[in-house]
Amino acid sequence: MKKAAFFICSIIVNLMVSGGDMVKYQVKEEMERQYLKGIGIEVPSLAEIEENSYIYRYNHELGKRKGLLNEDRLNNHYLNLQAVYRANLDACLMNVLDLEDLDEELADSSLDFVSRRAEEKNLYEKESTMGLAYIYQRNNLYIEYLSEEQLSLLRQSLESGRSLITDEIQKMVWETFREVIRVRKPEDWEDETRFLYPETEGRKPKIPNQALVLGISNAMEYGTSGELLPDRYRREKYEYLDRIKKEKEKEYSEILGTEVYILIE
Repeated sequence: MKKAAFFICSIIVNLMVSGGDMVKYQVKEEMERQYLKGIGIEVPSLAEIEENSYIYRYNHELGKRKGLLNEDRLNNHYLNLQAVYRANLDACLMNVLDLEDLDEELADSSLDFVSRRAEEKNLYEKESTMGLAYIYQRNNLYIEYLSEEQLSLLRQSLESGRSLITDEIQKMVWETFREVIRVRKPEDWEDETRFLYPETEGRKPKIPNQALVLGISNAMEYGTSGELLPDRYRREKYEYLDRIKKEKEKEYSEILGTEVYILIE
C-alpha cells in the first residue's frame, strides 16, 4: 500500500504542469519525506537543521552545483537523501560493531540507566535508525561530497519504493563515510583540525574532525516540579560509562580503521 501510494504520488507530480517546476519539486520532496516517515525513518525539518549552530560547515557552493541547495539553504531533498545515507551507515555500523550488545548491557545493568523520552531526544537520536535505547551515531553527514553517481544511487533507491538499505548502497557508504562525516571548512577540503562539539556532561570536547562519533544518552530523571531526582548510582554510572568509553573507542577505532569517539550525553 505504501509503495502504491508512493508511485501514485509520483505520477501526480509528473502531471502537475500548471504549478511549474518549483511546485512539482516541493511536492516531490514532501512525498519523499512522507514515504520515509511511513517506513520508520525520521527526517528533520529545515528549521531543525538551521538551528544547528554548525550549519555553516555545509559546502553550499558544492551543494548548489549538485541540486542539493536552493540558494544558500539546504532543501528537503538533501535531507531525504541524507536520511537514506544515514540508514545505510547505521546498518553498516550495526553489522561490524557490537552496538546492540552494548545497548543491551546498559539496559540490563543494575545501575538503572534511563533512556531519554521521545520529547527529550536530540536531533541525532531522532534520526537514528539503529533501534537502540541508548546509542546512536552523532556525526553530521555532508552528502554534497558524494559524486553525482553516488547521489544518483541514493535517489534511485528512494524513488524505487523498494528497500532503502541495500548491499549496493552499504558498499558505497563503507567506501565514502570517512569523507562524508568529516567536518571541514568548505574552502579547505583537506582541513584536519579538531572540531568543538556542543556541551556534553558539562564539557565541550574537541574531537578530530574526521572521527566517527557515537553518542550514549545518559538521561537524568526530574520530578514534576523540574527538580533533579536523587540517584544513588550516579557516581557509579559515570565511572562505568567512562570505562566503556575508553574501551570501546579503542576497540571500534581498530575495527573501522578510523578514529572513533564516544560522547556521553
